[in-house]
Amino acid sequence: MGRLRLRRKRREAARLIERDGVPRVVDLVFHKDGEPIGDWRKTWLAACVKAGLYNTVKADDAKERKVPTKLFHDLRRTCVRNLVRSGVDPTVAMKWTGHETDSVFRSYNITSERDLKEAGEKLTAYVARAAKAAGRRTK
Repeated sequence: MGRLRLRRKRREAARLIERDGVPRVVDLVFHKDGEPIGDWRKTWLAACVKAGLYNTVKADDAKERKVPTKLFHDLRRTCVRNLVRSGVDPTVAMKWTGHETDSVFRSYNITSERDLKEAGEKLTAYVARAAKAAGRRTK
């Protein structure tokens, strides 16, 4: 059985609970016996602070508070970018991230300034190789 299938089986098993003798599937991603585990935003803030991914701002009451510079959803975008840039076939990457349409998947694969610079460098190198192969010089 593949690793992805095993992971899905574990997730499905974690969502299945029994209450009053009746099995049911929990709709929550993070839960303990079917009940929400507090406020996940506190945990996310703590993780961002520990990783240094926060800004300090003054609240209305003049107290300073820490605000994450990353959204939890940024992890999905990062995963898509990393899968694509590592050479994983887009169809496989879509299955991995749960995207059902190509258009939504592409919206997560955001082009950065670095991507554009890299494309320009690749184009320049290609043109130089082509010109050399044709016996011409480039500037």
